[in-house]
Amino acid sequence: GEGYSAVVADGPVLYTMYSQGTQEAAVALDAATGKTIWEYKYDAASPGMNYEFGAGPHATPLVAGERVFAVGSTGKFHALDKKTGKVVWSKDLWKDLGGARMDRGYSCSPVAYKNLVILTLGGPGQALVALDQKDGRVVWKKQDLPVSPASHLVVNVDGQDQLVAFMGSAVAGLDPATGELLWSHPHATDFGLNITTPVWGDD
Repeated sequence: GEGYSAVVADGPVLYTMYSQGTQEAAVALDAATGKTIWEYKYDAASPGMNYEFGAGPHATPLVAGERVFAVGSTGKFHALDKKTGKVVWSKDLWKDLGGARMDRGYSCSPVAYKNLVILTLGGPGQALVALDQKDGRVVWKKQDLPVSPASHLVVNVDGQDQLVAFMGSAVAGLDPATGELLWSHPHATDFGLNITTPVWGDD
C-alpha cells in the first residue's frame, strides 16, 4: 500500500502503517521473515483531502508498554494490543476532540511520556493533547499555538523534562505532564509548514 509511515522495531517485530484505497492499516510483521503477524484496517475515506504529494498515513506508530499507538491521515487514533492488534481504545482527533483538520492529512507521530501519549490536536486552547495510555482519557489540552505537520520529542534539560513542539509559527517547550508553556521562539514559514522533527543535542 501507500503512505509515508516509518518502521518501528520492537525486538523481533516490526510495526508500520499503510493505505489501500479508502482504508488505512496498522500492521505487525515478523522481522526475520516479513510475515504478517497481525493487521488492523479501518475506514479512512477522505473526500476533499489534498493528496497531490501522495496518500497517507504520514505518521509513524509508537510502541509503549504492551500497546501500539497509531494515527492515520484522517485523524483516527487507535491504541492497539501489540501482540494481537485488537483495539483497546480509539479516538477521532477531529470529530471526537474538535482538532484542526490538516488539508494534506494528519502527520504528527505520537510521543510517549510516562503514562501519557501526546499529539498535535489544533484549535483554540488545544494546540496539543495528552491522553492516558490506558484508556484514552484526556489528561490535558493546552496552548493556542498554530498547528503544523511536525512531530515532537521529549528532552531533559538540566533535570527538567520538556516536550519540544515545532508548531506552525514557533518552536516551543512545554511541561509534558501538564501542557504548560515553558518557552517559545518564533519560527515562521510559508503556510505554517514547519514539518521536520526537532533534534536535541547536549548543548
